[in-house]
Amino acid sequence: MRDSHRREILPAIFLLAVTASTASAQQDVSRFELGAQFSLLSLNQPSKLVTDPTNTGFVGFAPSNLKRTEPGFGGRFTYNLTKSLAFEAEGNLFPRSEPTGRTPGGRVFQGQFGVKAGKRFRRFGIFGKARPGFVGFTKVTKLLSTFNVANAPGLPPFVVGRFGSGKELYFSTDFGAVVEYYASRGIFARFDLGDTVIHYASFSGPGAFLSRAIITRPPETKHNLQFNAGVGFRF
Repeated sequence: MRDSHRREILPAIFLLAVTASTASAQQDVSRFELGAQFSLLSLNQPSKLVTDPTNTGFVGFAPSNLKRTEPGFGGRFTYNLTKSLAFEAEGNLFPRSEPTGRTPGGRVFQGQFGVKAGKRFRRFGIFGKARPGFVGFTKVTKLLSTFNVANAPGLPPFVVGRFGSGKELYFSTDFGAVVEYYASRGIFARFDLGDTVIHYASFSGPGAFLSRAIITRPPETKHNLQFNAGVGFRF
């Protein structure tokens, strides 16, 4: 009888152990996460348009305005496909407004959408991330239209631009590392450090002379250090 009971009890214990292990594994990572963060973006601005006094016109640099550090805040949604792989979307707003001119100005806003992959431990998680998206500016000088201005007899007219200001989006890619600290099953802290690569399109602005009334800077790509620190909730 003892052997019979033992043969009945052992499979039951094994089944309970497997069930508990499976339930524990399922509870390790919730499918959904919501987070909020503080973000600091060290923004390397594209070349500023400058016209030289010899009337040739060229694109040059204005060192005092080439770099600015923007503090901001944002939110994040994550869908955990597995313990090691997740899809996420993040948005940030940098509320400080800079004057527009020959570089993008106004407020900066950002959206990144991509994957996070890595390894989770009991209290920590370490991941890499790759997320395409956009970085936008609320005030960017734009060439709206062109018109001709009469030149000396027998010479072609000058082409002059009409400029305005508006919102502009630029394609960006966010590459970097993520460290998470799991305070409990439902709450964790997250720290991101990465390179937000912004691909600026060509940019036109008014020149100082009728012979070069419109000057254009070609497309540029800039690397920008970005740090996020925030809290997340799993459910």
